[in-house]
Amino acid sequence: MLEKIIKLKEQGLTIKQIAEQVESTEGKVKYAWSKYRKSLTENKTAPTETATATKPKKKKAGVTVSAPKQNEIVPALTAIPSLERDAFGMATHYEDDIMHAIVQSPTAVYVYWELSKLSRKMLETHYHASFDSFRKEMRVIDVTLRDYEKGEANRTYQFELPEMTNTWFVRPLMPNTTYIIEWGIQTIDGDFLPVLRSKPVETPRDEPVTEGRFAEVVARWQSGEVEQPEWVEVLRPYSYFDRVR
Repeated sequence: MLEKIIKLKEQGLTIKQIAEQVESTEGKVKYAWSKYRKSLTENKTAPTETATATKPKKKKAGVTVSAPKQNEIVPALTAIPSLERDAFGMATHYEDDIMHAIVQSPTAVYVYWELSKLSRKMLETHYHASFDSFRKEMRVIDVTLRDYEKGEANRTYQFELPEMTNTWFVRPLMPNTTYIIEWGIQTIDGDFLPVLRSKPVETPRDEPVTEGRFAEVVARWQSGEVEQPEWVEVLRPYSYFDRVR
């Protein structure tokens, strides 16, 4: 299964998509992928050392100290990857695939991301092109009251990013709106390939509320027009609404 996971990951599929392909859970796929990436790091550690000389036992203060026997394997020190650091001693990157969106105002979101060397290499191998040759783009998706996991969205737009960029202020945005931000590349066919995705973020209101945001969808649910509340992406961990209807 691991070989299939690696192959699908090289094709740019997400953990969820891979889990569907291999008929497994997202947790098992994520664990297998993390273990594979960890093994790549461990393979770069220093080789073990072999003691080649035998020294006689030494006595000191009544304690016998034995030297390593001939051909005895002595464990080597584990090589810890050296992270690049700035003038303040903070790491400039952590060799991981991350993307975070942080709300700054009702109309602006700050986004930062990091793409590991392994993921860059996978993109280069799959498309037979250097990473620098790819056109990097950001896609902004309005998913207010929508289930994006099912492909639902109100509107989307995307734009090109400058080279060597890993932070961006996305603006102007609409207040009181839920967004998902994606970072990706443009393929040779001109399509957008999402590589990193943020969690949903909601911009705050910029004016006093006159009517609840969910007033309409609550009314439809209370009247029995729909079986499940349409704001499920906000209250997904809860079953509270089944008791107050």
